[in-house]
Amino acid sequence: MKNLLTPLLLLGLGCAVTGITFADSGRANTRSGHEFALTFSAYSYEEPSIGVSTTGDKFGVGHAGTWLLRNDWYFKDDLRFAYGKTDYVGSGVQLGAPDWYYEVRGLIGRDFRVKNAVISPYAGFGYRYLMNDVRGYSNTGAAGYRRESNYYYLPLGVTHLFVLQDGAVLVTTAEYDFFLWGAQVTRLSDLIGYNGYTRAFDTTNRQNNGYGYRLGMLYEMRDWSYGPFVHVWNIERSEYTTQTMTGDKGPEFVRLYEPQNDTVEFGIRANFRFR
Repeated sequence: MKNLLTPLLLLGLGCAVTGITFADSGRANTRSGHEFALTFSAYSYEEPSIGVSTTGDKFGVGHAGTWLLRNDWYFKDDLRFAYGKTDYVGSGVQLGAPDWYYEVRGLIGRDFRVKNAVISPYAGFGYRYLMNDVRGYSNTGAAGYRRESNYYYLPLGVTHLFVLQDGAVLVTTAEYDFFLWGAQVTRLSDLIGYNGYTRAFDTTNRQNNGYGYRLGMLYEMRDWSYGPFVHVWNIERSEYTTQTMTGDKGPEFVRLYEPQNDTVEFGIRANFRFR
C-alpha cells in the first residue's frame, strides 16, 4: 500500500507544482454545489506506551455540499465514511480485523480576494466515530473486544485557491482540529465466554486533551478534482474508570484507561462535482 501511495502522492503534488509555474490570472472562488468523493488511504493507529498498533488500508466515500451566502460567506457540510481490514499487534497478533469510521462536519467560511488568488478561512464543528472490532482470539490466545472512539472537535482552517493557466484551480488546505472532548467506549462484555470470563461490563473513558490536523491539495477542473491528503490525531491519556470482572480466579478489581494514542492517515482522493 505504501509503495503504491508514494508515487500517487508525488503525482498529485507534481501536477500541482507544474500548474503553479504556469499560473497567470483569473478569479477563483468557493463554488456552490455538491461533490461526491472516493478515497484510498493507508491508516495507522498506535498506543506507544504499551506497544499496541493497528494498521491497514481504507477505502472511503464522502460528500460535501456548499451553499453560498451573502458577502462572500459560505456554509459547507462535509461527510465521510471509510472502511478497511486492519492488523492488530499488542497482546498477540490478529489479522484482518474490521475497522471503520465516519465523520460529520459543518463549516462556515469567507472568501478574501488576494491578487490572483482567494484565501478562505473557515471554522466549524466536527464529530468523528470509529469502530475497531478485534473480537475473537489473537495468535497468543488472548481474547479481544470492540473499541469505539468518539471525538468532538472544532475545525479551524484556511483554504488557498489559485487559478492555473489551463483554467483549473489549485486548492490547498491546512487545518488544525481543536479537540473538545472524547468518549472511548470499551466493550469488555465481549470477553464473556472467552478465557474463563463470566462477568464484565462495558466502560466509557472520557478524553479531555489532544489535537488533530489535516493537510490537503486538489487539482480542480470543472467537474473533477484529485489530490493527496493527510489526517493526523494525537490524543492524550483518558480519565480512569474502575470495575469488577469475574474470571477463572474469581472477582478481579480493575482500573481502566485509554492510553495516549496517535493516528495517521494519508492517501489520495478523487471528487466528482454535480449540482
